[in-house]
Amino acid sequence: MTKHEGQRPRNLSFGRRCVLGAAVLWSLSGVMTKSLELGPLPIAFYRSLFAGLALCPFVPRTRLVFRPGLIPLGLVFGAMIGLYIAAVKATTAANAIYLQYTAPFWMIPMSALLLRERPDQRSVLGIALAMVGIVVIVLYGYDGRSNEGVGIALGLASGLAYAGVAVGMRALRAADPIWLSAIGNLGGALVLGGWMWATTGPIPVPTAAHTALLIAFGVFQMAIPYALFARGLREIGATEAGLIGLIEPLINPIWVMLVNHELPTRPTLLGGLFLLAGLACRFWPAGRARTPSTIQDESHQRASS
Repeated sequence: MTKHEGQRPRNLSFGRRCVLGAAVLWSLSGVMTKSLELGPLPIAFYRSLFAGLALCPFVPRTRLVFRPGLIPLGLVFGAMIGLYIAAVKATTAANAIYLQYTAPFWMIPMSALLLRERPDQRSVLGIALAMVGIVVIVLYGYDGRSNEGVGIALGLASGLAYAGVAVGMRALRAADPIWLSAIGNLGGALVLGGWMWATTGPIPVPTAAHTALLIAFGVFQMAIPYALFARGLREIGATEAGLIGLIEPLINPIWVMLVNHELPTRPTLLGGLFLLAGLACRFWPAGRARTPSTIQDESHQRASS
């Protein structure tokens, strides 16, 4: 019998590596979205659908456990995906992904209220620096395209939804991570499909070429990374996971610049530097605490030299 998560020691290093791997795979979203000649909702729907279907065969039957919290998780998951894809289509990929990473700002009060997890001082300072970068992007990160303000608003909303997903996965961390990711993706596809059917009619059918790309999009950019993310959240808190995830918005615009030749604005780059500073502030190695035993060892070393 597997011990309850609260009864086993946490493997912080492994959890951080899982979230880091997820962030690197997530960073491909801008390239794939810009490369698809489909609307944002069909892209979000098929990406989540194929991701969920790809994960289902790998869920152990003994882990197929329903929990009431899976329902709101699926709803928020669908909102997050739809809002982010719409933001990528309406503004630059850099703006969309940076604004989604307002999530750590929301994770602090959510984690404190719902999970009773309070961030340490370095996490708070790191998020404060990251928020300065977000403010710069919101106020000045425009490249002149029409309706870009809508894209900025969608990006901010996707950040709030992302915080809800992270906190929800953390709350359900005792569940199998693959099962959790499968339900999140399939629930998100259900929400997006229902919304499209109610507002625009039948869901459009993609071409064979688009279908192949959407399957790859769902598997490598959604299924695998969200399974890694859910597994990482069994070891580390939601706020720390959100900070590690800041790797994604740093890499995402680079892929888009190299493949799609879309350059971020200077304010966007400046905001990205603040995001990087916030990440460094949280995870830069701290100096070793000088305990009485270490002070005594240092004095012996000096005496013998």
